[in-house]
Amino acid sequence: MRAARRILSLYRPYRGRLILSQVLLMLSAICTLGTAALNERLVNDGLLTGDTGVIVDTGIWMAVLGIAAGILLAGVAVLAVFFSQGTAYALRTRAYARIQDFSFGNFDRMRTGNLLVRLSSDVTNVANAVLFGVLLLLYAPFMLIVSIGLALMTSPGLVWILVVVAVAVVIAALLLIPPMERAYSERQHRLDDVNNTMQENLAGVRVVKAFGREQSETDRFAERTDALRRPAFAAAFRVALLTPVMNTLTQLGIAVALLVGGQKVVAADGTTIGQVTAFTQYLSLVVVPLALAALIAPYLLRGATSAGRIFEIIDTEPTLPAGGSTTLDHTGGARITFENVSFSFDADPSSDVLRGIDLEIEAGQTVGILGATGAGKTALVGLIPRYYDVRTGRVTIDGVDVRELDLSDLRGLVGTALQEAVLFQGTVRENVRFAEPDAADDRIMQAARAADAFDFVEALPERWDAPVSRRGYNFSGGQRQRLSMARALVPRPRVLILDDSTSALDVATETRVQAAIPHDAEGATVIYVAQRISAVIDLDRIVLLDGGRIVDTGTHEDLLGRSELYREIYTSQLGPVEGRSS
Repeated sequence: MRAARRILSLYRPYRGRLILSQVLLMLSAICTLGTAALNERLVNDGLLTGDTGVIVDTGIWMAVLGIAAGILLAGVAVLAVFFSQGTAYALRTRAYARIQDFSFGNFDRMRTGNLLVRLSSDVTNVANAVLFGVLLLLYAPFMLIVSIGLALMTSPGLVWILVVVAVAVVIAALLLIPPMERAYSERQHRLDDVNNTMQENLAGVRVVKAFGREQSETDRFAERTDALRRPAFAAAFRVALLTPVMNTLTQLGIAVALLVGGQKVVAADGTTIGQVTAFTQYLSLVVVPLALAALIAPYLLRGATSAGRIFEIIDTEPTLPAGGSTTLDHTGGARITFENVSFSFDADPSSDVLRGIDLEIEAGQTVGILGATGAGKTALVGLIPRYYDVRTGRVTIDGVDVRELDLSDLRGLVGTALQEAVLFQGTVRENVRFAEPDAADDRIMQAARAADAFDFVEALPERWDAPVSRRGYNFSGGQRQRLSMARALVPRPRVLILDDSTSALDVATETRVQAAIPHDAEGATVIYVAQRISAVIDLDRIVLLDGGRIVDTGTHEDLLGRSELYREIYTSQLGPVEGRSS
């Protein structure tokens, strides 16, 4: 109910149209009931008396009312579609906008497949619920009330049949509908699992094929779809059962009405054939809308379940608190300081991935963060642009805590080539200037030269207008990394973070990139995250991480002379240190 109230709140600017839709619906119902009421006159005063004039006159009125009912209902349908699609648009855009506000921590908790289901299938369910709700929700009770009233006026002795049939229809609906709600709720959760499995498999299909795991993945998917099939079957079975149940009740009601009404006519108690004929029409006009209401109930229940899931996204707050309003100058390098920083992804001290980090990086320095996989390198640099917040301590830029900076301004100060080089569908030009959409072509090409991407882009048939497929899969891993680095360079950030962004490059290309980037990012503070010593060997400073702690800092020569861990890494990657025994 709360979700329904929130959906209705979307219609405040359009409440006039909503009221109009229901007025048109009532008028259409009145026209339909008027057609049924005219049956009594047609039979009693026309057919039984042989009065052609009454037959023609009544037939014309019945046709007029039927056409009017159709036109009015068409108007309701137009408004119902307006509200249905408007609701889908509003919910989808609001949920998507909220997702854009999410922090990295939100995406750690919510799987992509789950979000996709909510933005697609769940939105469609709500749109269908609104469509049928506007079209039919008030139609059934209105027809029931007016039909009983007309029956009381014309055939009071038969009204009990109408009431019994109506109650039977309601009881049948109550028996069938509640299990549907549970089944639909479970079905949507199972659909999340199917979508997650499918997305994961399709994204990693090359790995699946490389290891010959197609059958295993097929079996896993079959297991998920079987779990989806069970609640889907339970819901669909009850929906399918509604139609024959309602038809049976309708036909039984009409049969009883003809039997009882016929006896009354034969007994000459004042009941006429026309009244019995009109009553059977009232009976149909009560049962059919009630049956329709029962049929749309699953859509309404499905929509309510889905609306709750969509509002769950809309109501989810970013795990990262909003920043302050402080802004910094966007020119020159920036001094970065870590003061006794500890961090864990779930705010649990026992699972800290960084512990007691004290580090100062001077403006304009080139610094390498070196360490084995899991040492905490990516977590460390991710605290600078506030992808996550520290658990204890603080990170400052030019002496200002990053939590006090305006978040969008902070992200403009810090350019990052993330560990996973993801490109978007579009063109090469659009991807390279993603961080600065108005960047001139000259700037794009300068950044591409620095990232060693210029030559291979120029060699493409369409050059800078070359198409980029989803996630950039039509480019090699090394090409994606170079385009990703160019993208980070284009806005000329004060702090440039290259998070293991040369891992897919050969040594020669890596050397060219590392020689060119400092010239393009002149004056900026540049931080390289790497596992290979070759990526950081010539930098101003190297920070050696191990187990979430800084174990040493210094130049390559400093660390080679005093750090056993550094020498071990060097030896494992580049061979024995000259002048030392291996």
